[in-house]
Amino acid sequence: MAESRYFGVALDYSASSKYAFKWAIDNIFRDGDTVILVFVNKEIQDGTQADLWGENGSPLVPFEDLSDPAIQRRYQLQSDEEIAQYAEEATNVKKVKVVAKVYWGDPKEKLVKAVIETPLDALVMGSRGLGTFKRTLLGSVSNYVVNSVPCPVTVVKLPLSSNEAE
Repeated sequence: MAESRYFGVALDYSASSKYAFKWAIDNIFRDGDTVILVFVNKEIQDGTQADLWGENGSPLVPFEDLSDPAIQRRYQLQSDEEIAQYAEEATNVKKVKVVAKVYWGDPKEKLVKAVIETPLDALVMGSRGLGTFKRTLLGSVSNYVVNSVPCPVTVVKLPLSSNEAE
């Protein structure tokens, strides 16, 4: 059997991040891999685990536990049928282990932290598709991460036919 690989998938509930997850299932994952869904909450809500895990992120949470509304509230996660469907496909069809890790703070910094501390063999993330002006003004999370981590990063863009309102 091949050596187990650890992949991260950055998810923020956007169409581009969901598409990147689906793309990775179809093109990268194989039996025995571990997939860590990395969520970053920009803002901290009261009554969450942010005070406890804010600096280094949550412990790894089995994906099946994330359907529990109490756990969703605790980690500031949303119920998302599309992500759940993709995780189920990854688990049942590709035979990978799917877990989640939640961070609080700046997505650029926390994604880099996730890659370094886990450590990941590779990271897959979506691209918001900002134009040159907006990217210059706002900065690009994917560009920052690509240039700051020690592993390969695959940035997956939405197909041209998809329009995501940002």
